[in-house]
Amino acid sequence: MLLCDYWELKLVRSLSIKLLAIVLTVYFILAILVTAVHVYIEYLHAQNEVYRVVEASENNFKHKLAFDLVNEDYEQLKISAKSILGLPHISGVVITSGQTDNIVSVGTISNDTGQEDNFISHSFPLLNTSKNTTTEIGTITFYSNKDFIINNVQQSLFLLLVNAAINIAAVFILISVAFKLLLSTPLKKLTTQVSKINPSDLDSSTITVARNHEDELGTLQKALNAMISKTSKTINSLDAANKNLEYTIEEKTDELNKTIAQLNEQHSKLEDEIDVRQKSEKELECSLGNLQNAQSKLIESEKELEKSLNDLQIAQSQLIESEKMAALGRLVAGVAHEINTPVGLSLTGISHFQTTVQEIARLFEEGELEESDFTRFINESQELSTTIQNSLQRAADLIRSFKLVAVDQSAEQIRQFDIIQYLNETMMSLKNKLKQSKVVFVVNTQSDPLIINNYPGSWAQIFTNFIQNTLIHAYDVQSEGKVELNFYTKDSRLIFEFIDDGKGMSTESIDKIFEPFYTTNRANGGSGLGMNVVFNIVQQKMFGTISVESQINEGTKFVINVPIDIQSKLEGDENGLI
Repeated sequence: MLLCDYWELKLVRSLSIKLLAIVLTVYFILAILVTAVHVYIEYLHAQNEVYRVVEASENNFKHKLAFDLVNEDYEQLKISAKSILGLPHISGVVITSGQTDNIVSVGTISNDTGQEDNFISHSFPLLNTSKNTTTEIGTITFYSNKDFIINNVQQSLFLLLVNAAINIAAVFILISVAFKLLLSTPLKKLTTQVSKINPSDLDSSTITVARNHEDELGTLQKALNAMISKTSKTINSLDAANKNLEYTIEEKTDELNKTIAQLNEQHSKLEDEIDVRQKSEKELECSLGNLQNAQSKLIESEKELEKSLNDLQIAQSQLIESEKMAALGRLVAGVAHEINTPVGLSLTGISHFQTTVQEIARLFEEGELEESDFTRFINESQELSTTIQNSLQRAADLIRSFKLVAVDQSAEQIRQFDIIQYLNETMMSLKNKLKQSKVVFVVNTQSDPLIINNYPGSWAQIFTNFIQNTLIHAYDVQSEGKVELNFYTKDSRLIFEFIDDGKGMSTESIDKIFEPFYTTNRANGGSGLGMNVVFNIVQQKMFGTISVESQINEGTKFVINVPIDIQSKLEGDENGLI
């Protein structure tokens, strides 16, 4: 605190001393110039006064001196010359005639050439006038010592210096007081108030030092208060954003942990099922030779299933990296649940088939195998083979649908595809979630097939988000409802309408539906990202538009409008940029 006060005082003194030094220097220079001019004027005035006295003496004495000189009354000339010395500023008188150089010389005169600069001389002729004739009979010269002028100037200079000193002292005092009132004191108050600002409570911190809000201090005060206000708003915004980010991170972490747990559980189940299949294969290899073809098909189907499961595991590891992958992970859970039924049927069939084979082998070894037993064995084997093949085919179809959707979402490549068929593939992947709901989904299309050139993976994400969003927000659990998915084309564009007859939305929800992390049902699994992801895909990726219409208890309608051939749109934009 002492160091802060030291620098505050040093700053104020530095500014005051600099300004005071500048002002006093300028004033001192001006005072010197004015004094010099005044002294010079006084000098000229004193010199003119000397000339005036000399000229007046000339007019007063020239006739009398000329008369005395004509009469050669040198004593009288000397008396007159001495009387002239009594006049102010006259230091010497010299009278000369044509025959003699100096008739009379009184007082101090300039006989030395080096002393001429110290005297002012004035000469005029002495004239004799007789019978209308004027004759020059001599010359008189008055000398005035410049010391008279210098003494007068010194007296004036002393008064000027005293006056200048008084003025400088007065100016110094007035400027010091003015600087203290107008600069030093406000700056010290400003520094004190700034040092007392509480960073944690900027809203109550205000600078109030300027009396006149229109001067420089007022401008500085406004700027500092504005800066404090902006800083406070920025800090508040950062605090709010930080809290929101922490809340979002916690939610996403919990959601990802749940997804990972589900994936690990499904992975464990699938590994157990694969182990069972491998054991079944080894047991089937020891069965009768007439069943080798069926057994080969079964092994081939199981290998395809294992390969599909491996592909599924690879896709699962990629889902954790983003919100899109998290949604795909939930899709895996549904597909795995659907696969469980046909795989269970296959296991049951294989177990029964194994028992039947053992029974036939026992009868054959004991020699009790009859034709009817063998015929029954063949019929049961064919039925079991058909049942196992159908179950595994159903599992393979489910995995194929899921694989198609998963690969498209991961690859994000543009290709031609039938969007109606792709919707069916996506809904098959969501079959488990759809079976748990009483909501009916109806697909209406202008033409079937409806081929477009677009991002299939992005459309799968749009369909999945719409369906999940509807099941979470539009209907209560086990509530009945109807959802229409309408497709038609207009002017080389695809129009997709998603219409439900559910709860509807308020005006506030409509305004915020596409904002990230906005949800009205977070407790039941709403993340607030589904509609934001759809909005970004349609607007930024597909160069399209999306709109929403809704009223409370009257359902909701989403309309998406995108180009049918997005590849042509991209190539057209690139050519336009070139």
